[in-house]
Amino acid sequence: MKLVTEEEINAHNTAVFWGGVKGAIIGTSVSLAIYGIAPRKFPRLFKLPWSIRTAVAIIPPTLATAVFAEKSSAAFDEQMYSSEYTQRVVLQEHKRWNSMSIGQKVVDTLSEHKYKIITGLWALSMYGSWVFVDRDPILTKTQKFVQARMYAQFLTVGLLLGSIGLSFYEEQHAVDHTSLAEKSNRDGWKVLLAEEEQREAEEGVDDHRIKRNKKKAKALEPKKVEEPAAMETN
Repeated sequence: MKLVTEEEINAHNTAVFWGGVKGAIIGTSVSLAIYGIAPRKFPRLFKLPWSIRTAVAIIPPTLATAVFAEKSSAAFDEQMYSSEYTQRVVLQEHKRWNSMSIGQKVVDTLSEHKYKIITGLWALSMYGSWVFVDRDPILTKTQKFVQARMYAQFLTVGLLLGSIGLSFYEEQHAVDHTSLAEKSNRDGWKVLLAEEEQREAEEGVDDHRIKRNKKKAKALEPKKVEEPAAMETN
């Protein structure tokens, strides 16, 4: 049975921690959405006792934190112990992450999820532009739509420039955000094949060395002198 190393434990704890943080953010967003929509759609919610309203606010982040932390733990175990190559990649990624500063971690996270962030911010900019323009009672619906689109396009240009900056960061620091499964399919067999060839080469050298030592030992052995056979006497 292989014992778990301290490095593997730290990597597992890090994966579980960030999974829990992700769940807490999502759960808190759900609670905020409930309390943002409930006053208009479900006004009776705020007439309930404080204990129930507190439970409505606490349950989503608590549940999401536990679920995402457990999923992160299961995903880490699956990646870590599926093969020797994936185990090596996971530990290398953990070392790389711990060696970075806070600013580098922020930029690296933005770079890894840049398309999701850009898409979300673009949708948010469209909605925010419309809400901002819709307050003007003088403009018509068509004018409001055109004005909101102009604001959204301006924000989209800023997002694209940010995406270009993140792309330059990836090129300068040789950042590879390829998923572990893709890395395993792409490079795993190459690494394992190279290691097998190296092992066979080392074994070949060892076999050659053993044979050579045997020959030397045999050459240094004292030769046995055969005694002449006794002649039979009549």
